Amino acid sequence: MREIKINSTDGSEIVLVATAKDYMRVSSTVDDNIITRMITQARIWCENYISRDIVAKTRTYYLPETNGIFDLPFGPVSSITSVKSDDVDIAYTVLGLNSESIELDGGYADKVKIVYVTSGLNDELLQSAIMQLVSTYYDNRADFSSDQKSNVESIPTNVRDILNSYKAMYL
Repeated sequence: MREIKINSTDGSEIVLVATAKDYMRVSSTVDDNIITRMITQARIWCENYISRDIVAKTRTYYLPETNGIFDLPFGPVSSITSVKSDDVDIAYTVLGLNSESIELDGGYADKVKIVYVTSGLNDELLQSAIMQLVSTYYDNRADFSSDQKSNVESIPTNVRDILNSYKAMYL
């Protein structure tokens, strides 16, 4: 079974608390800690949705076996620290525009473990998606029950539309 692990988060959030508060028209500092957590939650949701890292990370990717060519999830990849099979370093070639594909020089391999660093993404569309999601989280932060139908949606449609252009699929 393929597995991926975050070893460390090396970058910082692309949306600042002050920017999110301006976007949501929040003037007090009472909820700053909550908003900080919501920014992180929104960013993680966005990263998982588009299968790309917004904040730079060091990751480990494990494949029980491979035919020798595979893609690294959650790019863009800035560097590859190690590629091992059965805990032995193996030679490889990096392919692709964003260095996200690897071809093992020996072809087929078992128990492949790759440690790599992603550079993260940062642009205004991603910032907008995160701020819209934080706003949704903030506005709907409490559980409630009502006899009337709720107008709350889990994820705003426009956030999905913004993120769809970044989405990458790994099979």
